[in-house]
Amino acid sequence: MHRLLIVSAGISLTWVLLLMSGCAGLGAQPLNKAEVVSTAGAKVTLFYGGSREASAVFCPGETVPVYRQESRERLTYTEQGKVRITRVVDRNYLEGVVLEGEIKPGYLARKGDLGCLVTAPEPEK
Repeated sequence: MHRLLIVSAGISLTWVLLLMSGCAGLGAQPLNKAEVVSTAGAKVTLFYGGSREASAVFCPGETVPVYRQESRERLTYTEQGKVRITRVVDRNYLEGVVLEGEIKPGYLARKGDLGCLVTAPEPEK
């Protein structure tokens, strides 16, 4: 009886090790991180979350600088490029074209102290 217990434990342990090594052999597959970068000529969608309508603050044809926030503690920003507003989509959204620089989702397009926009790439149709 004692031998049977040892043999069954050995077989169980072997199966566990084989299964674990099989899973480890496959491993956790790396996640592909695709970072969307919009460059000159690309269209972007801009979100304005202010209390007024976006069209009251930003005008089609207007060029606004786009910034990346460097530090949350000090609220420092670095200019990354420029976007020209092409049209007002609705109360909170605008469409624009990147004129220069590399614009990523989450960057801020600012017009003085009047407001700021959070940029996102235009969805593929």
